[in-house]
Amino acid sequence: MASYRVSFFNDIPDSTGHDHHVCQRSIEITGAEDEAQAIRRAIVEFERLEGVSHWDLHARTMECSQLATP
Repeated sequence: MASYRVSFFNDIPDSTGHDHHVCQRSIEITGAEDEAQAIRRAIVEFERLEGVSHWDLHARTMECSQLATP
């Protein structure tokens, strides 16, 4: 089992209209069998924490990275 960090991003314009890739939330998933399972679990948690029915209502993209084991 592995640990992963799944980060959800959105492109948000600044006052000049330039978009910035901004992390909306990062969620650490422990005990996942693989990256796909970590992403599925992170999506469920993101939707619960953000109060949305679909993660892409509040974020545009996501990135998943495996965390180093101590």
